Amino acid sequence: MRSHFMIYNFIPKTTLITGLAISLILALSSNTPTVAQETYIDNNCKQNQQLNEFDRGTIFYKSEFQTKGQTYWFYSGRYQDGSAIICISQPGFKQAKPLEIEKIQSGYIDKIDKDPSKKTAFIVTVREGNGSYVPIIQYRLNLSTPSKPALTKLKSWRSVR
Repeated sequence: MRSHFMIYNFIPKTTLITGLAISLILALSSNTPTVAQETYIDNNCKQNQQLNEFDRGTIFYKSEFQTKGQTYWFYSGRYQDGSAIICISQPGFKQAKPLEIEKIQSGYIDKIDKDPSKKTAFIVTVREGNGSYVPIIQYRLNLSTPSKPALTKLKSWRSVR
């Protein structure tokens, strides 16, 4: 009788373990994509997930870099109208502030890339309007001294869309 009890007691545990394994396999093979929560910032570059859609910039680019023994975040948020804000902070959005560079600060940022030739520089492509045949300018933004960002024009052209 004792061995019968052990088999009875063993069957539910095996079924539970098998059920968990099947659930795990199904979850891992699911085609449903996972969506990361978007990060919102205000007009002072501070993270704020509570802003309404008209007052928030959604971060579309973020990169961490080091200079002079300090770690910084360089990031940009896009507002609903397509304009952008360019920001710098210490990790965790500490001491966050907009970069004071008028030429790129309120433009329509098409693209930001890390400059492969310099660890503290970024290539920023700016549209000077939100329409067709507008000037597009590509800049190198050097943040080796974050308190004095340096902007250099690399090239320009007109959009075709």
